[in-house]
Amino acid sequence: MRNIFKDTGKEAGQTREQYNASMHVIGRVFTWLSVGLIMLVSIFYCISAKQLPNWQALASSIPFLLGYVAIGLIEALSYAPLLGTSGQYMSFITGNVSNLKLPCAINAQNITKVEKGSEQQEIVTTIAIATSTIVTTVIILIGLIPLFFLQDKIVTVLNPISPYVIPAIFGGLTMVLIAQYWKIAAIPFVVCIVICVVGNFIPALAGKLTQSTMVIVGMVVSGISTTILYKTKKI
Repeated sequence: MRNIFKDTGKEAGQTREQYNASMHVIGRVFTWLSVGLIMLVSIFYCISAKQLPNWQALASSIPFLLGYVAIGLIEALSYAPLLGTSGQYMSFITGNVSNLKLPCAINAQNITKVEKGSEQQEIVTTIAIATSTIVTTVIILIGLIPLFFLQDKIVTVLNPISPYVIPAIFGGLTMVLIAQYWKIAAIPFVVCIVICVVGNFIPALAGKLTQSTMVIVGMVVSGISTTILYKTKKI
């Protein structure tokens, strides 16, 4: 793959630092625009309904919202190496990161066999996420037509299989990553499985071991186990 980044300023391209800096500027602008547009929905609703928000209810939901902020920060840190600079901004602005953008990025990297952390990975990942976003938007627009006329029937038919969609996606991703990096992935994978199985028999933990919780556990265990394996020259 042709390298679009240049090592010197004498040529027409950008250095990687310049590229990352420009992507951070563009990404932040569009992120704030997206946040503003989302907030406009509630603002326009209040204006049209001539109602003010229930401030007491909003105040009581702050702990719940802070939990989502923590989850978002954890996902941003854990997904960053896989999504790249521009890919991460696109993913978090358009949504469906773990169940769509991340699988597309990893699959594209596996197909092209790019080196992790390389400039080629950045390019391939950006193209994959951009393509995924466009295709998803087109499919949603097409799907809205039958959904408008057959909403009740479609929901009834798809409802039984909806709980299996995310596990199926992550199951496929997990097997691919374990097959490629089994020494690194085996320990956190086994630890997470054991915690989930044992946690289901503990009333205080039952139902609380969510995807986001296990991401935190997996990151911590993976960091510790990989460091030990590296220092003992096992990897």
